[in-house]
Amino acid sequence: MSRMQSVSKNTCDALKRPRVTSFRLVVGIALVSALASFAAPAYGQRADPRYQTRTSDCRHEPPPGRALVVRRTDSGITTRGYLAERVLTQSADARLLKGGELLVCTEYGRVEIVDSDDGQVRLQIRMEGFGEGSALPAEAAKRVLDETKLHAFMTASQGRLMVRVWHSTLGFSTPGSQPAWVSVRLQVPARGAYRVTTEAFHGLVAIRRLTLAGATLRGNVGEKLKGISGYIGGTELDNVELIGDVDIDNLVGLPGIRPPVPPNMANLAAPILVKARVGQTCQLKAVTGGEINIAIQPALELGVKALAESNSDRVTINLDSGVAGEPEGESKYNTRGLVSTEGFETKRVRLNVHAVSGPGKVSITSIPAAPLSRPL
Repeated sequence: MSRMQSVSKNTCDALKRPRVTSFRLVVGIALVSALASFAAPAYGQRADPRYQTRTSDCRHEPPPGRALVVRRTDSGITTRGYLAERVLTQSADARLLKGGELLVCTEYGRVEIVDSDDGQVRLQIRMEGFGEGSALPAEAAKRVLDETKLHAFMTASQGRLMVRVWHSTLGFSTPGSQPAWVSVRLQVPARGAYRVTTEAFHGLVAIRRLTLAGATLRGNVGEKLKGISGYIGGTELDNVELIGDVDIDNLVGLPGIRPPVPPNMANLAAPILVKARVGQTCQLKAVTGGEINIAIQPALELGVKALAESNSDRVTINLDSGVAGEPEGESKYNTRGLVSTEGFETKRVRLNVHAVSGPGKVSITSIPAAPLSRPL
């Protein structure tokens, strides 16, 4: 009997082993499938290629001229938590140069172009990568920066300063699809006038205390902060002097490279703030879906003609001795206003302003704090 019991027990164990093995195999397959579902899109869905490492929307070439003798520092990539960071600086002597051309392009990041208090040009580029959602967040964040190729040039051409900064590739984290942020701060001597081009689509753009021989600014929205609705930051010209045409457009995109902002997302576009004085006859155009505020410093020799358009009822034009006119031509905007300063056509210096925001408020002003007196 005991032998039979022993044989029966061994036989039962032998019968149970395949079941246990099968159960473990099923659990293993289920676990692998579950992990794969977190790491890859659901069946039938395809990852958006715009949110994977790719060629950047910044498509530029080095500037002409002779390379400046540049002092450089590079922090290398450092990590802490799920953040990776790299800071690069360049500086050069520009005392013999006057004015020039400045170009900065970054898809994600802040852009500040300001005056320096000496004859030096200084460039700081801060790159940031985020590895949120990855099992190895620091490594994922570092890889984002490794996959973002940066270009920065300083040259002298015909006695003028030439600076170009852009990134030709843009890294994204996996998973999470967090892009590399490339923020640029450029200081240039205030001597002379600059032709400025910025292409920056997610972050603040500011140009301060420079004379502009012309400017083309292309943007979209400010910086996105989780938990806060909308975007933070805008496009700003702060205490600049205009001696050439300025074109600011946060909706148009880049022809052939980046599509225009869809109409249903125009209301998210960054606001525009301009505080300027005018040195020569020129035009100022501002287009966005957020608020537009333009303040022009009055002067006796200056005439201002301002056209504001919006689909809201919030259009305000306040010009010193302003005369209302009738806007010409057809328009897709419900509210339009046209005001010119008295004697506009006879002024030595004239500024034409055209400001458009479909869903946003538009305000244009040129009012002296006190009556202007003629020089003796």
